[in-house]
Amino acid sequence: MKTLYLKPTEKDIKTAARIIKRGGIVAFPTETVYGLGGDATDAGSAAKIYAAKGRPSDNPLIIHLSKAEDAEKYAITNDIYYKLTDAFCPGPLTVILPKKDIIPPEVTGGLDTVAVRIPSHPVARAFIKACGVAIAAPSANRSGSPSPTGAEHVKADLDGKIDAIIDGGPCEIGLESTIVKLSGGCAVILRPGAVTEEMLSAVVAVRRDRSLYVKPDENTRPEAPGMKYRHYAPDVPVTLLKGPHSDVIGFMKNRLAEDESTGVICLESDKDAIRGKNVRYLPNDAKGQANALFSLLRGFGETDAKRVYSVMPSRTGLGLAVCNRLTKAAGFSVEYVGVTIPVLGLTGQSGAGKSTVAAILKERGAYVADCDEIYHGMLYKNSPMVTELQKYFPFAVADGVLDRPALAEAVFSDKDKLALLNSVTHKVILDEVRARLKKAQEQGYKFAVVDASQLFESGYDAECTAVIGVCAEQETRINRMILRDGISRQKALSRISGQHNEDFFRVYCDEIIENGKDEEQLREAVARAISKYIKE
Repeated sequence: MKTLYLKPTEKDIKTAARIIKRGGIVAFPTETVYGLGGDATDAGSAAKIYAAKGRPSDNPLIIHLSKAEDAEKYAITNDIYYKLTDAFCPGPLTVILPKKDIIPPEVTGGLDTVAVRIPSHPVARAFIKACGVAIAAPSANRSGSPSPTGAEHVKADLDGKIDAIIDGGPCEIGLESTIVKLSGGCAVILRPGAVTEEMLSAVVAVRRDRSLYVKPDENTRPEAPGMKYRHYAPDVPVTLLKGPHSDVIGFMKNRLAEDESTGVICLESDKDAIRGKNVRYLPNDAKGQANALFSLLRGFGETDAKRVYSVMPSRTGLGLAVCNRLTKAAGFSVEYVGVTIPVLGLTGQSGAGKSTVAAILKERGAYVADCDEIYHGMLYKNSPMVTELQKYFPFAVADGVLDRPALAEAVFSDKDKLALLNSVTHKVILDEVRARLKKAQEQGYKFAVVDASQLFESGYDAECTAVIGVCAEQETRINRMILRDGISRQKALSRISGQHNEDFFRVYCDEIIENGKDEEQLREAVARAISKYIKE
């Protein structure tokens, strides 16, 4: 097959539309990545897309529309769909809906749902409109390789395998769209993207699907593209490095000293610390990282690197999407540096009984770093921590002494103030945690536990071998808080309302311990939770 190369002109777009109407497939630009499009109502077009990419047939495609209302022809919509499309579309958001019979099962990987998106790229919109039908399109690349952010990437992967490529220049965002499914009045993130969790939560209730963190079983049936198979990977194996950033950079330096052909992905801020012929730098900001990532990954195919080691980006905002793509590119291959003994993060709901679980883990031989205890130890009169807190919470400091009850009352019912408090305290506390864990390793501890109510918010979960969440029924928690803190029931409820609910921990944590049992049952639950990670 000879691939036709088209420009984003009205004439060439009409040519591309004629190809679609006769059952062909065309690569076209979107604001996210280039898509490989065919008629979404034609099973034959879907088969051509799968064949050209070498894509597994159970990996569903996304259908692209020119406006949100067009979904009525292809899917069963609802109020939440329109809330989301009113807020974010046209744009990089895909919503999964029950499909209508007009969409053949070959497009959806046999699912009874269909993923719907309205791209904002003007060329994509003109192309879809000219076709007069929904366009089924995955990314226009070899299955599993980094997604294409320029027409040259499409050519490198699919020249001679598809009918045409519309060259619309580089893509603005550089990562695929956010995908959500709608469940119980909530938008569940199946694939993160430029429409971030924070943006979504301003419109609807949101939670993350567990597949973002856990390598799927080979028998898993994917609900959306990118959920099951190895994706975004260069021809060179990638390993993500978890640990303190200084230790990660030290590890990379050592590998480069042993073999200068080692591939490295670090941050632009690391340029003075680490250099080499196969060292590549991601921008420091998440937007820049998203835009550069796939092109950077593809570039390693032109080097002599045998393995690539990469930093682990932040998992907040758009960083969650960057981290997700890198994790998939690495096939979930992660190496821990710095502290090499297993480190279990321990978190959970207020009043759920983390301290009790921590005490049991200590009995089992763990070194326990209690972040709350570390924080309080830094609050002596006129300490650096208190001086810093006074800048942001002057009402809670008098004569160099922190009024902890006043600070707690102010932040626990106000998410913005709690986030500010965390931003001030997290770095100092975690630096101390890292220092203590290194000492614990030197002292011969077999594993360590970091007890932190704000584990995810601090980003320290990225340095943990696994995260254990402790949950309990709300009434049990309220009674414990009243007894422990000497507060009223109303204040206990106010604190709970400002914290994550149980669903949050069930999605984010690797293991959950239900602390409503008697002591013997609790000890058995702790033993089960750590058995995968600790050899006792």
